[in-house]
Amino acid sequence: MNHTNLPEKLSGNFVNGVHTFVFVLRWSDMDMLGHLNNTIYFRAMEEARITFIDAIRPSFEPGTGVVVGHLSCDFLRAMTYPGNALVKHELTRMGRSSMEHKITIEKEDEPGVVYATARSVLVLSNLATGRSQSWTDEMRSLIQSLFTQDQ
Repeated sequence: MNHTNLPEKLSGNFVNGVHTFVFVLRWSDMDMLGHLNNTIYFRAMEEARITFIDAIRPSFEPGTGVVVGHLSCDFLRAMTYPGNALVKHELTRMGRSSMEHKITIEKEDEPGVVYATARSVLVLSNLATGRSQSWTDEMRSLIQSLFTQDQ
C-alpha cells in the first residue's frame, strides 16, 4: 500500500504490517556487565514509537495527542555492543480510544533472535482535559492501513 501523505523516511518503516525501527547502540548504553542497560530498551521503544506516531500525526484533530497508557518489557537475553537493535511494533488491538502493540527487540545482525518482548497501550487524549478521546474514522483507517499485512 502506498501512503502518499507520509514523509518518505517514515513510510518505509512499515513493511508487511510491522513498523520496524533501527536503534543504534552506543558504548555508553551498556551497564557494568557489558550488557545493554534495561532503560535503553525503553528508550529504543520510545524512539520507534515516535516515528510511527509522526506518521499518523497529520490525521490528529487540533488539541489531541497520543500518550502511553501502559508499557511493559520482558528481557529474554542480554544484548551487547556493538550493533543495532531492531524494534518491531505489531498492532494487536484497536479500542475506542486506544491501540495496543506487541513489540519485539532483536539485534539487527541476528534476524529472528528476540532479545526482549514488550506490550504497549497508547491512548488518544484531549490535551486540554487529559481525558481519552475516540479515534476519528480517518485516524482509525490510517492506523489500520499502516499495520495491515498486505502492503
